Amino acid sequence: VHGDAIRSGLESDVVVCNAIIDMYAKCGSIENSRQVFDKMSNRDVISWTSMIVGYAQHGYGEKALKLVGKMLQEGVKLSHVTFIGILSAC
Repeated sequence: VHGDAIRSGLESDVVVCNAIIDMYAKCGSIENSRQVFDKMSNRDVISWTSMIVGYAQHGYGEKALKLVGKMLQEGVKLSHVTFIGILSAC
């Protein structure tokens, strides 16, 4: 799926990147999720939340909480789903 997105020129589309981050996280490939996240030039609350929840679900609570700090530093407002991810990370 990721390769298809790249070949189709959709690698910079926020919605597509968010779906890929979520897909990798659900499959347990947190490193690939983070690579896609880091390459994004524009991130929205869904991008941040997908990564935070992915970390939390796979036992990386500290990384999830650090990412919340970066999210707040960049001025992105937390959503109710982000709060659930934060609680899961604890």
